[in-house]
Parts: sequence; structure tokens; C-alpha cells
Amino acid sequence: VAGLAHAAAIAAPWSGEPVPWLQVLAMGVLVGQLARAKSPFVERLRTTLDGVVAPTMKVVNAPVRGAEKIVADKTSLLTTHQDNQRLREENESLRHWQAVAQALKAENDNLRKLADYRPSENVTYVTAQVIAQSPDAYAGTLMIDGGLAQGLASLSPVIDSYGLVGRLVDVGEHTARVLLLSDSRSRVPVIAVNTRQHAILAGTGDELLRMTFIGGDSSAIQLGEPIMTTSEGGLIPESVMVGTVFRRDATGLLVKPIRPLARAEYVRVMIAAP
Repeated sequence: VAGLAHAAAIAAPWSGEPVPWLQVLAMGVLVGQLARAKSPFVERLRTTLDGVVAPTMKVVNAPVRGAEKIVADKTSLLTTHQDNQRLREENESLRHWQAVAQALKAENDNLRKLADYRPSENVTYVTAQVIAQSPDAYAGTLMIDGGLAQGLASLSPVIDSYGLVGRLVDVGEHTARVLLLSDSRSRVPVIAVNTRQHAILAGTGDELLRMTFIGGDSSAIQLGEPIMTTSEGGLIPESVMVGTVFRRDATGLLVKPIRPLARAEYVRVMIAAP
């Protein structure tokens, strides 16, 4: 008992000296052993020592609690980062499929328009997809995935859902090239719808096409007048829409196609009926 009292005196908070950890530990072990004896003295001593040890244990446990909090915060940050990464991946996936759905819808709309556009009933049509195009939107060619195996032939007219795009050149077994109307090598017989004046529509390598060899008074042709194909020469069916008269300059009339010709994604090749 005297030894315990001496230990308690050493650990007393009013001693003004820090309690050595080994002594506190020894005191705790001793109290734990004496606790087996159901003595009121021992109970009071244990209660006294609990009060003495409590501040020390708070100091000892503070770094542990701080470390636990840091670990918990890092775990929370890691979980938040993982959740954000997962959400970003899900958003990217949703954007991808949204783009796919929009592309499919646009493709279906183009195909429906193309199927409904039949400028002539005396020909058959072969639908093909554009698989390559020239860098220049107004000069050059388009490549399509149809050729001799699908019954296509050179110089056959090619349309999209808006009107004439060009004519076939370099027809292979399963592919062919479409010479655009805007290419400087292109020449197509046309007619002004209102004045019924015939002309040859020539490509300029630019956005606008030029009417040449106009059969009549060109001043009678008005701006905005529709221009369509004629069957002269027997190469292109008549009444295929080409564009409208857009501008008059010192050299004649310029025609603007319905839209930039290289934008076509699907086309139909017109094949004359036997």
C-alpha cells in the first residue's frame, strides 16, 4: 500500500512535474492486478489513477487521432477522386453515344430525302455512299462505293437529295469517282426554267457555276431563276435541279448550287432505262 501511495504521489497532477510514461504504465499494470481484489481501497485508488492518467492519455492519443483523421481525409479524397473519374468516364461515354445517335439520325434523314427525290421516272437508281472526297469543296471529285459490279457506267449523272452533284468518271469494279459540277472540267447542258433559254453550265473551281453559250437574250434571265438539266446530248435526264441564278457580272450569269456539292454523304447514280 505504501508503494502504491508513493506511486500515486509521483503521478499527481499538482506535483508540477510531468509524469514519466513508464511509471504511469507501471501504475496502470499494478492497479489492474489489484483490481482483482474486491477492495474499496483499490477501487478508490484506481479511480484516482484514472483521473491522473486521463490527461496523459489524451496527449498520447492526440497524434493517433490526428493520424486517423488524416487517413480518413485521404481516404475520402481518394473516394471523391475515384467518383469524379467514374463520372467523367460516364459523361464521355454518354457524349459518344449521343453523337452516334445524332449521326445515325442525320444519316437516316438524308437517306429518306434521297429516296423521295426522283427527278425522272424513266431511269433506275443505284444508291451509294461517299467514302472519300477532295479537300477542296468546289473542285475535284468524290469517291463512292459503287462501280461496274453494281451496273454503273462512266458519265452517268449523280444526284443527292437536293439535285445534281456531278457525273461519274474513272469507274472501277466496286468504286467510282464523281466529277463535281463545280470542277473546272465539268460541262452540263441546262435550261432556265422561266425563260426556257438553253445554256451550258461550266464549273469554275469555285462556289458559283457559270452559264455559257446561252441560246437567247441573257438579260431576260432573272436573278433567282431556277436552272435545271436538259436531255440534250442524251447523257443526262431532263428536269434535274441544279441551282438558281445568283449573280450577273460583265462576263455573264453565275449560278449557285442548292448547297456545296461536296457535302453529300449518300448519292444516287441515274442509269438510263434500256
